Amino acid sequence: MSFGPEHPVAPSDGEVLSSESDFLATLPVAEDMTSDSEALAMSATEEAKPPSQPQKPTPKQEFVGHKDYVWAFVFLHDNIHIVSGSWDGTMRKWNCDTGLLVGEPWTGKGGCIHALVLSPDGKTIACGRMDGSVQRWITDSGKMIEGVWTGHSREVRSLAWSPSGKHIASGSRDGTIIIRKHDSGETEVGPIKAEQHWVNVLVYSPSGDRIASGGLNATICIWNTKTGKLVVGPIEELGASVTSLLWSSDSGRVYTASDKFVRVFDSNSGIELHRFEHDDLVNSITLSPKYNVLACVGQPGVAQLWDTESREPLLSQPFIDHQTLRCISFSQDGRYLASSGLGRKLILWTVKDIVPELAVRVFTPIPQVDKLYSRKFDSSHQHRLALTSMLQIFN
Repeated sequence: MSFGPEHPVAPSDGEVLSSESDFLATLPVAEDMTSDSEALAMSATEEAKPPSQPQKPTPKQEFVGHKDYVWAFVFLHDNIHIVSGSWDGTMRKWNCDTGLLVGEPWTGKGGCIHALVLSPDGKTIACGRMDGSVQRWITDSGKMIEGVWTGHSREVRSLAWSPSGKHIASGSRDGTIIIRKHDSGETEVGPIKAEQHWVNVLVYSPSGDRIASGGLNATICIWNTKTGKLVVGPIEELGASVTSLLWSSDSGRVYTASDKFVRVFDSNSGIELHRFEHDDLVNSITLSPKYNVLACVGQPGVAQLWDTESREPLLSQPFIDHQTLRCISFSQDGRYLASSGLGRKLILWTVKDIVPELAVRVFTPIPQVDKLYSRKFDSSHQHRLALTSMLQIFN
């Protein structure tokens, strides 16, 4: 069986993976602010270094323990824990501060885990398995909730939880979408015959009235969540299988990953607005909940971050992990970025170590059509900004 973007070729048993220092390409770092006395105390060796010499940030944690591909993971709402799902059939809960496994692996029947989704209240995780079943797990205890949902004839490749928390949608290799009540598992809508071959990815709009699906046949469809009717699409000719989808916070745009591009579409008309070009096939994308940042990973393990407003890359050189990366996500508070794939592990990064300028990015609300826009300030403006803020407070 050949592997495309959905099933990249795994390293052979005899292949030696590169060391941690080889994972990253050269990145810019923020200048250190030192006093005159500190500057004079610098050694001759340090003074001889080029002032712009970049450094290579290292991962905060590497979570190792799965015995097969780590195909999905979710950050919990506490911003301390992360839960991973693997082709080894287990889920594992990790502590982001210590890097250690919390409790025992969560085991269940049904084979490989292809998809995970966290409930809006953060209390429950749903997982999709190879046998076409959907299970629900309690995030605190790691216990499975009684009642395994069936209905798909092939593996569940994608899951989406409605913003209200009342429904869970599943997409399968059998080409169908089922929307169920979260408490009983009763089918509310479907099965919807998506006609996308495999339904690789599903994402609810923040408004909850629509759901977008990405297919193996390089199409995007947007459906009405109450009727199951197609409302936009299919959006076609995306170059390759759709592997990842995101909605903008206002439900007005859809971000999609396929071939070498991250395309942005108007969610009402299906018209392409713009695109971001990656170095290779894109497997996964994520938007930061804190900054205006889009992150993407693909083959062979290349990751890039983009400013969604300027549409410029934030890294002069992408950082590289010498394994095919299948999933990437920001933590709930935007401090961390994690990735996983064929290396049987999760890698956790501190965002400010990857892009130091984000640590000094200041957000100022501007009253314009009820949205918040970001403004960037360099370090030379810090003192003036602080003084202006103090005057505003006193006024």
